[in-house]
Amino acid sequence: MIDKSHTPLFVMERDRLETNLTKLAYLQEQTGVKILHTLKSFHEREGLEIIGEYLSGFSTGNQSELERVSQIDTQHIHSYAPAFHSSEIKLIAQKSTTMSFNSLYLWEHYAATASAYCSMGLRINPKLTIKQPKYCNPNYTMRLGVPYQAFLQTREQNPALFKDLKGLHFHVFCGQGLSGLKYLLNHISQNYQDILPNLRWLNLGGGQQYTDEQYDHEGFIRLINRFKSDYPNLTLIFEPGESVIKNTGYFITTILDIIPAERPIVILDTSIEAHLLDIAITGQRPRVRGAVDHKTPYHYQLSGVSCIAGDIIGDWYFQRALQVGESIIFEDMMGYTLVKQTEFNGIAKAKFSLTDL
Repeated sequence: MIDKSHTPLFVMERDRLETNLTKLAYLQEQTGVKILHTLKSFHEREGLEIIGEYLSGFSTGNQSELERVSQIDTQHIHSYAPAFHSSEIKLIAQKSTTMSFNSLYLWEHYAATASAYCSMGLRINPKLTIKQPKYCNPNYTMRLGVPYQAFLQTREQNPALFKDLKGLHFHVFCGQGLSGLKYLLNHISQNYQDILPNLRWLNLGGGQQYTDEQYDHEGFIRLINRFKSDYPNLTLIFEPGESVIKNTGYFITTILDIIPAERPIVILDTSIEAHLLDIAITGQRPRVRGAVDHKTPYHYQLSGVSCIAGDIIGDWYFQRALQVGESIIFEDMMGYTLVKQTEFNGIAKAKFSLTDL
């Protein structure tokens, strides 16, 4: 049983996690793709061990993340970051199966060194026109990936520079369905026809909502198998973050005080500054267990325990009056929350528990 008196507490439910992983494993089995869990979305060891039993491996960005999966039996590790310190490139390459550089500068200076230890690729920004939140849309920034026109032009002018190129890396989606993937594969087929036969892999990134009920799994299988029939030399890699751990757990907090006001202010033993940064950054509104969508007499502002005036999580209606000492539970809180915790204002990081219930 979960002890709700020891809060704040993140709780992951094993059966929900395994439900998601079973869907992803089915896609792997039917297509031969490799699906890697991205550690930037969730990195608790107990959960990673279960994920490693179903998926092909992990996607990491630095030595710290590599260390978290060092003792987990896995087939494939892909490493990528917008930049690396020169001193760490060899160390990361030695622990990786595939690795992507983000710029032509990094490629020119370090690809030969890294390719001695793993299969090297380059992240490309295809500049796709996709409607998705600005904070996670890499198509409109120059920071992530080499603009595809610049890559193609440089390769045409200096093909020897890419003698160690074994893969291309595209990460362009945020919460997309199958139509987005069709768009990307069409771009790849049209623009890299003379390159693809010489490659070994494509990393097609994350941002696909594979575990949503409405996702077209059979359409995905048909699309991927059709593409692979054209390019049987390529291993396709996907690295979802959110869809692996979506709806697999919740966050329990305790009401410490209720300040009387026209809209009573509930102070919880958490803080948006310490435990819920992803909500603050993305502007999301979490679901609260027991809250309702319609107006009631029980309207509260949920806030944190830090000394920041703006430590406000949001307003919710409830069907009854809240009491000091009872729990407030935020739903679907596994993705991008635990990994962003701080100890702002001396607030301890929240605990994590994996439950079989």
